[in-house]
Amino acid sequence: MSDTVYTAILDSGNGEESIELEFIEGLPQKSLVRTADIGGQAAEVVWELDPDAAEYTYRPVEVEEFDEE
Repeated sequence: MSDTVYTAILDSGNGEESIELEFIEGLPQKSLVRTADIGGQAAEVVWELDPDAAEYTYRPVEVEEFDEE
């Protein structure tokens, strides 16, 4: 792994997923947005870095469902 990327853990409380993210100016990203399937509905999930967790652990802080038209 290079010095510009790190392994982040997305901890939803129901399970964990590991992904690679890029450092920004040498620091881990504070938050990120990913699309997820929640109950059969597409939603954008905002993940925020938990400063008290070991490693680079992110937890969901906001879920915004897409409107179906």
